[in-house]
Amino acid sequence: MPEWLTFLLADTSALQLVFWVVAIFALIAVFVKLWPALSQFVTIMNAVTGLPQFIERTDQRIDEIHHEVHYNDGSSAKDAIKRVEEGVAGLYAKVDELTEADASIREELEHTRPNPPKE
Repeated sequence: MPEWLTFLLADTSALQLVFWVVAIFALIAVFVKLWPALSQFVTIMNAVTGLPQFIERTDQRIDEIHHEVHYNDGSSAKDAIKRVEEGVAGLYAKVDELTEADASIREELEHTRPNPPKE
């Protein structure tokens, strides 16, 4: 027997050697079986570790969205839409005035044009 093996085994009996081999293979088998669960546990722990920062970012985004979708004295998107709608409503009134003015100008133009001579 090689000297390194004799040193390694020392006074180990064959039964102890079989026990150690079986124990090592059992440990490897348990490790292989538990690896997916261990991997999933590590993934969950990593996700949970980043959760407070995620919550903080989400709260900040919700505050920004809340600011834009509620009236707040002119600085939100909702206030801007209200101003645009009021401006468009004012334009409809102006278009109605212009339509009436256009009709009266056309009528005046028809009455000022000389009639062609009739034969």
